[in-house]
Amino acid sequence: MIARARQSNVGGFSLLEIAIVLVIVSILLSIVVVPLSSQMEQQRTAATNKQLEAIKEALIGFAIANGRLPCPAISTSLGAEKFAATGTAANGICQQFVGFLPAVTLGLTPVDSEGFAVDAWGLAQNRIRYAVMDISTKSTSPPTPFSDCPASDVQHVLTQSDGMKKASMTCLAKYSETTTPYRTLLSVCSQTPANAAPFCFASNLTITAPFVLISLGKNAATGGVGADESFNAGTAGGGVVFVSHTPTQAGTTGGEFDDIVTWGSLNTLFARMVQAGKLP
Repeated sequence: MIARARQSNVGGFSLLEIAIVLVIVSILLSIVVVPLSSQMEQQRTAATNKQLEAIKEALIGFAIANGRLPCPAISTSLGAEKFAATGTAANGICQQFVGFLPAVTLGLTPVDSEGFAVDAWGLAQNRIRYAVMDISTKSTSPPTPFSDCPASDVQHVLTQSDGMKKASMTCLAKYSETTTPYRTLLSVCSQTPANAAPFCFASNLTITAPFVLISLGKNAATGGVGADESFNAGTAGGGVVFVSHTPTQAGTTGGEFDDIVTWGSLNTLFARMVQAGKLP
């Protein structure tokens, strides 16, 4: 019996030894897997940022070619811009002014099976969102026109063919007023907006964006929407205020946040259209 016990110990491992080995392997795997996962997320973030920059160029190219920015796509438009029932390129009336990127209209690839561009996380929940500012130089308030805006009314300036030309660059450049009556384009805040105005006061990153592009990031797959993310998901902000800042965890001020937000510059848009002979 003693001989058998000795032979058993020599020929194999005890349960305790196996358990210790498994613990060590688990620790080693965690050391390797966590950095790999982190690297993958960094790569997806970098790829999405690069994608959004390319989309900005496509939007400016569309404006140069068509004298306007496209309307957003909606969930049923298969990646194409969607005008309202009475809308056309001639009047610029969109079905909605906050929606999805009209990737098919812009001729962008790749797109998913329904024609929508998705970010580097690649899920249906990660379809890239697009907002374009709906402004007019109508004499009714809001907004009251400036003295150097055209006497004739120009509605849906950014999405109407030659609407920017009709309204004039001088007039549109005035849409940066944060005193009543408010005259701003789309606003992006660096922290949770604390007021009902169409801008952020001290935390403004911009108040003159003609369009905004949004990736809802990794937590879009689980439906995560923190307080700040709600402005980008369309449940807060009225379609004119958005939020962009470094990622935060749940429980912090503004809640969990991993959205990637970028926007167009009105002056860059003007410069490129002037260079192409589309303005003034």
